[in-house]
Amino acid sequence: MKVRTKIEQEYWEALERLKKGKTKVVDTKSSRFKFTKDAVGREAGRGKGYVRYERYPLLCEAINDAEDTRKKNCTVTASANDKIEHQKVQKQKAISKYNQLKQEYDLLMMEYLNVVRRNFELETGLVEGKKVKIIRVPNIR
Repeated sequence: MKVRTKIEQEYWEALERLKKGKTKVVDTKSSRFKFTKDAVGREAGRGKGYVRYERYPLLCEAINDAEDTRKKNCTVTASANDKIEHQKVQKQKAISKYNQLKQEYDLLMMEYLNVVRRNFELETGLVEGKKVKIIRVPNIR
């Protein structure tokens, strides 16, 4: 029986944490997560490329086994039709959001143009029924 070095023991502990999902560094809940030598190295606090088959053959085999198990246990990926339906729903949501924003924009523009028209009437003295004299103050910049 071979005795593990301190570093190798850290790698094994990191692999166990990855399997249990109680990691310190690597996000195992990500959809892109895979059991790789680099993931184990990062979880152990080391950089990429430290875990190699030449150095730790048993560890690399255990990582490959864990990845195979993860692939078998992962949920079935959505079929092409499900993906298309999901995209259609997303498109409809975007279209309805766009239409809502467009209506709000049009309403705001109408209010803005009314304010501009009212401002023009006041400046030119076209206010109906009132004799208002407007004194213009020059812009000082």
